[in-house]
Amino acid sequence: MAKGTMVRDEVVRAATRLFTERGIRGVSLQNIADEVGLTKGALYHYFSSRDDLLRHVFGDWITQEIISLRQQTSHPGDAVEKLRAYVRYHVSSVVTNVDLYTLSFFSEVEIPPDVRAEFRGLKRQSDAILMEILRQGRAEGRFAGPDVKVAAFAIDGMCNWLCQWYDVDGPKSAADIADEFLALLVHGLVTDTNDREGDPPTSSSSLETAKQHARAIRFHSERLHDLLPRLSPGGS
Repeated sequence: MAKGTMVRDEVVRAATRLFTERGIRGVSLQNIADEVGLTKGALYHYFSSRDDLLRHVFGDWITQEIISLRQQTSHPGDAVEKLRAYVRYHVSSVVTNVDLYTLSFFSEVEIPPDVRAEFRGLKRQSDAILMEILRQGRAEGRFAGPDVKVAAFAIDGMCNWLCQWYDVDGPKSAADIADEFLALLVHGLVTDTNDREGDPPTSSSSLETAKQHARAIRFHSERLHDLLPRLSPGGS
């Protein structure tokens, strides 16, 4: 990897960390330059402006997410297999990129409007991958349940909320959590019992898991008014 690319990536990581800790409005380019040991002038060699840096913080990450999700779900398998691949990748991505997911959840309103519009456009591409899997499942007669867009937002919300409660030092790995999520989804969506991979998991932590999901439900209920415009025709 070229030195310039390495420095650029380091700046993006440092900016993401500072934005998450202090909020986007609470971080200046000078703060970021100090964090990575550059002068503010040198920072402009890599990014033309603060907005340009924000564009890379949000855009580079989700663009790579889209590429990876397409790779994970582009195989010729049925929709159930693709849903499993999608959820397993998504859960792994969240626990690997906690700062980015936290930032996108709680600081999106601080992003300049043009950068926010670009980010939402990329997010719609990501949403479309999951919605296509759900449509395929319906066409195959494998999935029942709610409107495809509602189901996609519910699945993504369940995975995304991991950034708030997952403990890397806790008793469950990311793979364990993905399997539990899939047990919930598959038993709730698949109409053919032959497609089910075993019984729903049970463990001594079931109560805590239920509490975590309850907190997630409360959070998403409070944010429902933000999602409604996206659910309506022509919503952004």
